[in-house]
Amino acid sequence: MSVQKEFGDFQTPLLLAREVVRLIDALIGTPSRVIEPTAGLGTFLEAAQETWGSRATYGGYEINRAYVEEAKANLTTKGIQFTTQDFFDADWNAILSDSKNNNVLVLGNPPWVTNSALGSLGSNNIPTKTNFQGLRGLDAKTGKANFDIAEWMLIRLIDALPAGGSMA
Repeated sequence: MSVQKEFGDFQTPLLLAREVVRLIDALIGTPSRVIEPTAGLGTFLEAAQETWGSRATYGGYEINRAYVEEAKANLTTKGIQFTTQDFFDADWNAILSDSKNNNVLVLGNPPWVTNSALGSLGSNNIPTKTNFQGLRGLDAKTGKANFDIAEWMLIRLIDALPAGGSMA
C-alpha cells in the first residue's frame, strides 16, 4: 500500500505556501493564531511565520511521526509547535476555541483522497462513516456520495471554527 496515496500526501511547495499567505494577509490581515491541521512538513506554517512573525502563534498537527520530527527539527526554533495527532481523533472544537480573540486562521492543504480509494487500499485512516449530509442511496450510484475525505475534514473544521475565525 502506498503511504503517500493512503494519506493523500502531497507536500505543498514553500513558494506556493508563501503566495497563499501573502494573499491571506492582504485579505484579512494578521491572525492571532495559525493552525495547520494536516501539517505535513509545515510549509504553510513556515510561510505564515515568515509573514506574521511573533504577532501570531503557530500550531501544526500531523499523523506522520517522521514528518513531525523533521518539522520540529527545522521549525521549532521559529516558534512553531508541532503535535503528532490523527485528524479523526482530535477534538477540533477544543483546539480551535483556545484562541485569543477567536482570531484563529486554519490554514493548509487537506489530503485529497476519497473514501473509496482508501477502501481499495485497505486503509484504516478514515473517519467514522455517517450520512451527515442526508444523502439518498441513489446518490451513491450517481457519484454524489463518493465521500471525499478532504470535504469531510473541511466540514468538521468549519463546524469547530469559532466566530471570527477564518479558513484558507
